Amino acid sequence: MTNLKPLHQLLRVASHLLDQAATEVRDAQLEPIAENIEGIGRALLEVMEVQRKIFAVRPELRPKTLAASDREADANKLFTQFMLEALELEDTGNTVAAVERYTRFIGISPSYHHREIARAEIRRLT
Repeated sequence: MTNLKPLHQLLRVASHLLDQAATEVRDAQLEPIAENIEGIGRALLEVMEVQRKIFAVRPELRPKTLAASDREADANKLFTQFMLEALELEDTGNTVAAVERYTRFIGISPSYHHREIARAEIRRLT
């Protein structure tokens, strides 16, 4: 079997950089903000999918931290889904519905970190 550890390490760095890039887009107000963040979110989902495949073959590469647990991975996926939906609503000018999506997410998310991001997005939109 080929050594997947170097790829795994690169993807961890890539996902971290993509996450930072989304924050920078928002902070820099790079227009169209929602579209740019959505594109980065899609790229992050693709990276996460490759990581999932690596962990299926080499489970020992899965980080032992809470952030990498199955529960947190599920929270990441759920947040990404809700955020993409909210960004699409925001793109159409429907910020009220976008806020409702984030509010719904806060009500069902097990992840404090993701709930705080959703709250920040609500503050930005209101």
